[in-house]
Amino acid sequence: MKSPVFAYAAPNTVAEACSLLANDEDAKLLAGGQSLVPLLALRLAAPTTLVDLRLVPALTGITYDQGVLRLGAMTTHRAIERSPLVQDVAPAIAEAAALIAHPQVRTRGTIGGAVAHADAAAEWPAVLLALGGHVEVTGTTGSRSISASDLFMGPFMTSLEPDEVITSVSLPIDGREIWVDEHQRRHGDYGLSILAMTYQLSDGFLTDVRLAVAGATGSVTRAPEAEAALEGRAPADSSDAITALAAELSYTSDIHGSADYRRDITTTLFQRALRAAGERSGQA
Repeated sequence: MKSPVFAYAAPNTVAEACSLLANDEDAKLLAGGQSLVPLLALRLAAPTTLVDLRLVPALTGITYDQGVLRLGAMTTHRAIERSPLVQDVAPAIAEAAALIAHPQVRTRGTIGGAVAHADAAAEWPAVLLALGGHVEVTGTTGSRSISASDLFMGPFMTSLEPDEVITSVSLPIDGREIWVDEHQRRHGDYGLSILAMTYQLSDGFLTDVRLAVAGATGSVTRAPEAEAALEGRAPADSSDAITALAAELSYTSDIHGSADYRRDITTTLFQRALRAAGERSGQA
C-alpha cells in the first residue's frame, strides 16, 4: 500500500520541531522511521505533517557523567551497540542494543523513537524501567524530566504532551549490575519475553533489585513482588522470587505464544539472570 498524503518538515532545532507539533495536532515526529514508516505504508497512521528530526544536531550523542549515561534521542541503536564509551561503562547496555532486530534496523532506529513509541515488546522501555531512568523532553512551554515509571502508560501510550519532543534518555548506571536478555522465535523477531534486571551486590547479597518485563505482558512492567523476594538474599536463594514472578504478572496470549508459554520463558530468563548474579557474586 502507499502512504497517505502528508506535508513534510525538517526543522533544524528542537524549538522548531515543538512549534510544528503545537500548530498541527495531527503532526507526527519521524526519528529513525523503523516503526512509523511501516505504519504509514499500511495506512495505520495518517499524519497531516511529518516532522523529521534528522537535521537536529542537538539530539545525537553519548556522554557519561557522575554515574549517568546520557543518550541523545536521535542516537541509533547501532551507535549505542558499537560505542566504546558504552562498552566500557555499561557493556550490558551495548548488549541490549544488539538484541534489537537486525543491523539494518539498528542502523536507522533510534533510542528516542523506540522509547516514544512505547511498544510492549521493545527492549529500551524495559531497560529504562529497570534502571530507574529518565527522559528529558522539551515542549513549547519549556523542558522537564520524566521518570520511566511515569512515562509508560500502556502499550503505545506515554505521558508526553502533544508538542513535546524527547531530547535525551538518561540511565543511572553507577554501582549497578545490569542484565538484559530476551527470547525470540527467530533472530531479529520481536521478543516474546524481554527481561531486564538491575541490582547491587553487598557481600554476596542482592540489594536495590529492580526487575522489568516486556513482550510477555500487555505493556512493560515492574515485578515488585519478585523484587521484594530477592532483597537481601543471595542469588541462589531465589525460589520465592521465581514463584512470585510467575504468579504476579498478567501474561498475554496471541498467535505467537500462549500466556503459559510466555510465563515459562520469562521465569527461564529470570533464572539465567540469577545465575549470572551468582557468578558475579562469586557464589556460582
